[in-house]
Amino acid sequence: MATLRASHPKGLLSAYMNHTRILPLTLALLPLWVSAQEICNNAIDDDTDGLIDLNDPDCPCATAVFGEGTPSYIRNHSFEEQMCCPFGFVSMVSPPWLSCASGWQQATNATSDYFHECGYSPEGFNLPPPDGDGAVGFFAFPGYFEYVGTCLTYPLPANPLLAGVTYTISMWISTAAVNDVHSQTLAQADPSYFTDQLPLAIFGHANACVQFPIGTMDCIGFDPAWTELGRVMVQPAWDWSRVSITFTPTEDMHSIMIGGGCDTPASFVGRSITNAAGDTYFATPYFVVDELMLTVAGDQALLPVMASGSMCAGTAATVGVPPPGATNLQWYRNGVAVVGQTSPNLNVSALGLDGGTYTLASSLNGECLMGASYIPPPIPPTPRPALVPATGCAPLTVAFADTTGAGVTTLSWDVGVGPAGNDSAFVHTYSTPGTYDVTLRVQDGAGCIGETMLEDAVVVFPAVSGQVTATPDPAMIEDPVVTLTGTGTGDVVNWWWDLGVAEPSSSTDPSLSVTFPAVEGEYPVFLVVSNANGCVDTVRSVVRVIASGAIEMPNVFSPNGDARNDRFLPMKPDGTTALLEIYNRWGQQVFSTRSLEQGWTGGDAPDGTYYYIVTPDDTRIGTITGHVTLVR
Repeated sequence: MATLRASHPKGLLSAYMNHTRILPLTLALLPLWVSAQEICNNAIDDDTDGLIDLNDPDCPCATAVFGEGTPSYIRNHSFEEQMCCPFGFVSMVSPPWLSCASGWQQATNATSDYFHECGYSPEGFNLPPPDGDGAVGFFAFPGYFEYVGTCLTYPLPANPLLAGVTYTISMWISTAAVNDVHSQTLAQADPSYFTDQLPLAIFGHANACVQFPIGTMDCIGFDPAWTELGRVMVQPAWDWSRVSITFTPTEDMHSIMIGGGCDTPASFVGRSITNAAGDTYFATPYFVVDELMLTVAGDQALLPVMASGSMCAGTAATVGVPPPGATNLQWYRNGVAVVGQTSPNLNVSALGLDGGTYTLASSLNGECLMGASYIPPPIPPTPRPALVPATGCAPLTVAFADTTGAGVTTLSWDVGVGPAGNDSAFVHTYSTPGTYDVTLRVQDGAGCIGETMLEDAVVVFPAVSGQVTATPDPAMIEDPVVTLTGTGTGDVVNWWWDLGVAEPSSSTDPSLSVTFPAVEGEYPVFLVVSNANGCVDTVRSVVRVIASGAIEMPNVFSPNGDARNDRFLPMKPDGTTALLEIYNRWGQQVFSTRSLEQGWTGGDAPDGTYYYIVTPDDTRIGTITGHVTLVR
């Protein structure tokens, strides 16, 4: 008789029995008055030893029933026979530690691992395993699949799976959340954060004992030589549970592999997790299996239990499939009876129950047989909003991205100025200075919703704006000295001038006297202003140097009677006499005068653009032409 296995320290089911023969039934037959012994289906600690129902050694129950001496078609099916001890996880440069187990070797180029209490048994795994001291572990996620594989026909005696015969493979399986080198702590190994289920599959190769390892790191089902024979959906759980697959091959199968199906969830590539203790780490679900019992279907009795739905979505449920003849059904959560629940179906959400290990126990031929499945607790995902830049000057354009990882859906963003949609990545421009909180809500595949708010995530500083004033403007050739004055808004603290050919050519003073060349022309100047937050504005202006007597005309005037810019006349009248002629867009003259300093009032001319000609009396001054816009 096998021994009882200690449970997960979180208090999940603690008393699974192994196999080989059924133990005496204590589940439903003990009289209530026997106070010295535990009654196994009343959710009460009858013997006051701190252990209730299936958690009490007084209530043993088997997870599988085999006839005495029933062999597995898989040799060394519990990985106990060994030639050496493993001393680490398998990598591309390490020994193939699985070869230490007699009759086993690495199935594909993706490196499955061998665990044994004599050597490699790292923290964070539920070890030792249920049957002896050895077990095998593997990853399964899109693009990378590790497998447990063996040949059934060599060495002799051959045990091929025959076409048309129905078989069952049952095994123990446990899951841990791990890092790349298996150095996770026990607190970081909780796989409950992975809510998707693993399609655990068995693949067969017909009529050949293949040479391992197979040259692939992807799903073996993509190889046409390998056929998926059957599968079972497994919810990642730290506690060991027994699962089974029943299948009927259509060809004789000589080699098999066990691992993830080709549609394994994308969420299994791993993600960043923040656990209840506040630790943040990257983890990937990792599966460990033991005792691969492959028999003709009728040679083992099992009570499969399947979980579906989720706690967050309010759809969590379990269903058991008792073997023929099983009676006295009773459901348990974490080993404690859910009193009154005695049908094969259990609507977990409708009963208001929480996540945990759900076990259906039964009486089979007067003995106890049970099966279990795990429902993850309602753990909301931790959204991980990313944004860049986090600070800057208005207008500030920020790029946002949801980096929570695979298996989650972006529900909504709030970037501090209201909702911003549900795109996983987008940009937003902040026009108003201030400090803004950012909130991201996501939902995982189990329907659990998580929300993260980053306080003061975006800081937008006031922009600066510079202006340049030149006095005089324009300057005369005879005296090309101009006072340049820089002004600005937004708490300007730094000034820098680029004055080109003028003297000085540069300066950091807000106001300065500048000498331009005594040559008629336009001279660009640049002013760069900045504030204490690093906000910058660049202003370009032009200083004009003109000859004496030159006439400068504006390009717009507004004769609306407000005493501002009511006449079209020289910008700086200096007594120069000239003829002013105004023409409309059809070339018709609408006004003329020799009193240039009085200019044109616009008369009754409509708004629009007009052409002008100024002909100075001084022939040394050239004729001036241009356009002026009349706006009332």
